[in-house]
Order: sequence, then C-alpha cells, then structure tokens
Amino acid sequence: MRVKMRRPTAYSTVLTSFSAALAGAIALAAVVSCDTYTTSVAPTPDSTVRVSVTLLGDEYTAAQKDSMAAAAAGEASPSRMVPIGPVGSVITVPGSAVASLAACGGGTPGSAGYTESRVAFTPEDIPNHAAALPPTSAVDDKYIPDSDMPLGFNFNFHGQIYDRVNVYMNGFLLFGTRPGSAGFPDALMIPSTAAPNNIIAFGWTDWSPQFVADGIRWETRGTEPNRKFILQFTNVPEFANANRFGAILPTVGRVTAQVVLSEGSNDITIYTNELSTTNSSHKITQGIENAGGTVANYDTFFNTVLNMDLPRVKNFFKLQNDAIRFTPISTKDEVAPTFTAQPVNLEHFNDPGLATAVVAVAPPSATDNCSAVTITGVRSDGVPSLDAPYPVGVTTITWTAKDADGNTSTATQTVTVIDNENPVWGPLAEAVREVNATSPSGAVVTFDYLVVTDNVGVTSRSCEPASGSVFPLGTTPVTCTARDAAGNSSSQSLSVIVISAHEQIGHLIEYVTALDLPDGTAEPVVNQLRTAYDQTADGSSACKKVSDYLSMLQKKGSNIPRDQISYLTAEGTRIMAAMGCPPVSRSSLFTRGAFGRIP
Repeated sequence: MRVKMRRPTAYSTVLTSFSAALAGAIALAAVVSCDTYTTSVAPTPDSTVRVSVTLLGDEYTAAQKDSMAAAAAGEASPSRMVPIGPVGSVITVPGSAVASLAACGGGTPGSAGYTESRVAFTPEDIPNHAAALPPTSAVDDKYIPDSDMPLGFNFNFHGQIYDRVNVYMNGFLLFGTRPGSAGFPDALMIPSTAAPNNIIAFGWTDWSPQFVADGIRWETRGTEPNRKFILQFTNVPEFANANRFGAILPTVGRVTAQVVLSEGSNDITIYTNELSTTNSSHKITQGIENAGGTVANYDTFFNTVLNMDLPRVKNFFKLQNDAIRFTPISTKDEVAPTFTAQPVNLEHFNDPGLATAVVAVAPPSATDNCSAVTITGVRSDGVPSLDAPYPVGVTTITWTAKDADGNTSTATQTVTVIDNENPVWGPLAEAVREVNATSPSGAVVTFDYLVVTDNVGVTSRSCEPASGSVFPLGTTPVTCTARDAAGNSSSQSLSVIVISAHEQIGHLIEYVTALDLPDGTAEPVVNQLRTAYDQTADGSSACKKVSDYLSMLQKKGSNIPRDQISYLTAEGTRIMAAMGCPPVSRSSLFTRGAFGRIP
C-alpha cells in the first residue's frame, strides 16, 4: 500500500487522514470543532508491532525554548548558505569539482557529495513497527539512540559506513556519535560547524510525537542487496504548551513524512505528506549535512509573497505531497561490464558408447566502460574444466564478466547432451527355449538370464508375456523391451516351447532305452511308459501307468545306477504333475535294496 496525500484547505488545517487506499494501514484524523482542543484518533492495524524504545536527552520548558530561539536568530546569515540554483535545486559540490570527476576514478562511492532531485511522490507502505512512547511531555525533545534503531544493512553516508541511526523527536536523523544530550528543538542553519552534524533533517523543528498514537514508525523491508530502511513521522503535532494526548490544539502544525534509506544505491529519499508550523519561532530545516558541518544539500520552496525561491533552511514554509532524493556522487567505477551477446545454448549427442560428450564451449564477449574484462565460467556439475566432457542431461555454465574495479555481471549458458543410444541386448543363449510342462496349464518361465546394457543406464525392462508367468503348452513368441532414461528402447525376441506330458513320456522312453539296461530290467520299465504314452488322452489310465513305472523303478533298482534312479523318478513325478495326476505318496517311492533305501 502507498501513503496517499490530501491537500489542506487552509494554512492551519492539519492532516485529516490517509487515503482509503491504505486499506488497513494507519488511519489518522484531526477533527476541528468549536472547542479549545481537537481530539486525535489514531487506530492502527492489529499487525502493528509496538516497540519499547530507550529515550534519552534533555527536556526544555517553553521559556527555555523561546530563549534558545532568540539566541539562534542571528546565528547565521543567508550568505553562509550554499547558493540557490535557478531551478531551486542545491548541489554543494562546486561545478569544477563535478566536472573533474572521472567516470573511472577508483574512489569511494559517495565521497564526492550528493546530487539532489525532485522525484515522483510514491512513498513506501507505512512501516509496521511503532515506538511505544508514553503519552507524556516527558519525552519532548528527546531522541531514540542508535542502539535501538538498527538499519538492517550497511549504509554509506558522506563516505562513511553506518548500520544504525539516532532518531530525534524534533525531525532529524543523526549518524554516529551524538553531541551530548541536547534534543535541538530549534532548527539551525546548514551547513554549520555547530552541533548537530552528520544529519538528515526531514522536517527539523519543535515536534511532540508523544501526543499521537504510533507517531513514530519504522521498518526494514526487502531482501539483500535491495533492502530499505523506512522511518515515518505520522500526524505528529507542532509543540504547544496546551497539547495533550488525544487533545491537540487545532491551530498547531503537523508533519507526516517518510525518510527512506536504500541499500546499495545509498539514496536518501524524503517523502513529505504534510509539513507545516504555525508558531512563528518554529522555523523548519530540511536537508542533509556532513559530519564536519561544512557541506549541506537542500531544496528550495517558492515564496508566493516574495515571488521567489527560498532555501528550506531555518525558514517558515509548508510542504504537501513533496518528494526529494539525495543521490551520492561516485568517483568510483560502479558500472558493471556488459555482455555484447548472450551465450548460445548448445545441444550435442553423446559420444558413442559413453554417457558424456566432448563439447566445444567458447566464452561470450563482454565490454566495460573503463577497463579490460576478465570472463570466467563455472559449471553447475562442479567439474572445474570447461573442456572436460559434459554428462548426459543439462549442465549450466554461469559466465561472470569482471572489470578492474570488481564490478561484475553474469550470463548463463546451457549445454545439453542428448542420449541417443538404445540399450544393447547380450547374445541369446538360445533363440528358442524349451521347457517341460509342470501342470496341465503349462509351465512358469522366467527370463532373468537375459542381459541388457546401456551407455547411461537401463531404467526398465519388461517382457510380453511377462517373465514369471505361466506359458501354455506349445510355442509362444516372446518380446522383451529395455528402456533408458532418455526414452531410447530396444527389443529382443525369442520363442518358448512348453513340452506336453505326452511328448515328455516319449522323450523318457528314448532316454531309458538308451541306458542299455539288462533285458529283465529295461523291458518292464519301458512297457509301462509305452502304455502311458498310448493312453495319455485318458488321464486316469495314463496316470496309473506312470505310477506303475515309478514302482517298477524301485523293483528293478538293483540293476539301475543310483543316479539314474533319482533322475528317472524325478522325470516320472513331473510327468504326473503335467497330466494332473493325484500326487504319489513319497513313501511308496522308496524300497530297500542291497544298497539301502533308494528314492
């Protein structure tokens, strides 16, 4: 939200409110009536953070203030001021000095003074920290020490770095060491070696912020390196003996103003919603002054009675919706190099068989206003050499151009290596895989033995039908597919033949015949198998014959090698399972022979 301004109808009118556009920010009202006093109502949003601050400094009576004002009346004459320019802008650096400032001088930012300019009235949102001042005159003319007012960042003021500031109730900020305990209720000339010095006066005169709720607010907002410290006086009344909290004389002047200190640029911007005084001894000073009191910058106001511009220094004037900015003059090159052309993003296929590619990368060109430029590149993958191979995927190179004064600018470039190689299947041990059925439905078949590799890595592989599924009797074609992260894929084809129980019996007959067993042994064993082979279609009969075959093995076991009995028994057992026969009791498969119990 922005603080909006409303023009008063007469010189004595005080600030009535912020615009409705504040929508929840502070609402301030001063209602003029026929009574001696007006009531100031200052509701604040719930988000307001009220901070207890330390208040230091002397307190002056009204008589003392009058005496001080009289003593200071002749303290300085207009001849001691910096001359006023024809357009009302005051720049304290002499013209010859400004002309001699080289753009590439290598000095300290801000050390040559400030330029002053009028800018658009676009104040910051109202700060959310409020000083919890007690509603009593005991705080009049005091200050909040810099120990309670950190800026949140380093700020360069007249060539010196500060990270905190003293806030004076009477409308100015002071950097560094405070000059005693004085509160300075009477605005003085600037520049002047007399205290206070090293100040930013946004409306220096005799104010009483303790008589309004949340009259002093501040906040540091934004993110590094573009943070801002914002100090705001809101509807603060001019000093008067009769002022009371909630009951302020309607005739007194008011100030609603904002000081914005900007990180990095070190700009000082003063936004004045309203600034007015009615007591003729309450002169106002607005401007900035260095630590020695020898250099000051300030603007002017137009005096309609005299029809001329007058300085905003120890003068009687009012402001509305006014904005001025003080910008440091730099004798140091603060201009970063410029890339003459943005680097082109590169794409490259991977080198054959590798997960990388050698890519020729050249730095972009850059120029600078003052010096030669050094360009360096840093890879996002942490590899130190720009000439080293780049991995598959996207690698970002951050190019940095740096000049002799340390100013830098950056540009980014991407190197994308595209994996365009398909996964590679290893040689097939068998293009046609034969397996014996283990049930009437077929057999479970897996393909874990298949080998596939990729230059980057295989992310998935699958087969159709799936590995581990039940394959039916007969021949089934299989296609296995492997994929990598880039979406490349390749396939491998083979066939699976599931051998039926009928064929398995035939193979077993051939095997037993080839054993060349004695006639009294081979013939009865083979006869059982041949009968089962002929009766395969008749499940129960075939099952009976295979069972008889297993029994015959045990009877003739003395004439059959032990290892062969184990193999022949396993074959018969599987064939029975393939036909769906009832399981044979394991005990019936054992008999005791001359060489012991044989399975």
